Amino acid sequence: MLTIQNLTKKFGEITAVNNLNIEVKEGEIYALIGPNGSGKTTTVKVATGLYNPTEGDVLIGGASIAREPEKAKAQIGYIPDEPFVYERMTGREFLHFVGAIFGMSAAMREEKIKKLLPLFPIEPVIDEFVENYSRGNKQKVSIIAALLHEPKVLIIDEPIVGLDPESAAKAKEIVFDFAKKGGTVFVCTHTLSFVEAVADRIGLLKEGKLIKEGSLNELRQIAGKQQAGLEELYLHFTR
Repeated sequence: MLTIQNLTKKFGEITAVNNLNIEVKEGEIYALIGPNGSGKTTTVKVATGLYNPTEGDVLIGGASIAREPEKAKAQIGYIPDEPFVYERMTGREFLHFVGAIFGMSAAMREEKIKKLLPLFPIEPVIDEFVENYSRGNKQKVSIIAALLHEPKVLIIDEPIVGLDPESAAKAKEIVFDFAKKGGTVFVCTHTLSFVEAVADRIGLLKEGKLIKEGSLNELRQIAGKQQAGLEELYLHFTR
């Protein structure tokens, strides 16, 4: 459902992503981890069409993000590392705005917003201006906005930063449920406990290159560390 093909992204003389190949199937949760500057966020921004690839491509349900951007983006729900919500809108107005962009009718938007709002305890503030929201509440609205149009692929950059423990646990549940229903999840994060809890497969990125890939148990076997946690494996492969 999500295929990264020979992806290279350069900024001048700097190569942020170097010939990256990843395939994520329907119903799978794939986590990309790596040190700061390893190319994780750049990969996400190319995959969502915010950056153009220097070489290679990203396919969403077979549609090229470079050549068929509208078809590809229509299938994506994107949760950025910094929640983006228009501050002079109320949370509800923002959700209607996002739904309208994806071609949802007013009735469809109203029904879906009513269904999704109980995911997080934000109904008391949903009709207030976003400029008065905490970072956590902005993140919650961003998550709901990403789910609103029923995407096939969920692309997430740092899913639980700024969330309280209860909401972070709910975010894990949302990701699990999305994949269980056949959705594809591609997540980049520094929160290794989140990765251990949700990921079917893990990719380790260093200096723009994928250096290891597999399930947690497969990575343990490769490292020869059968009882290692992800932090120990992360340090083993990236040092």
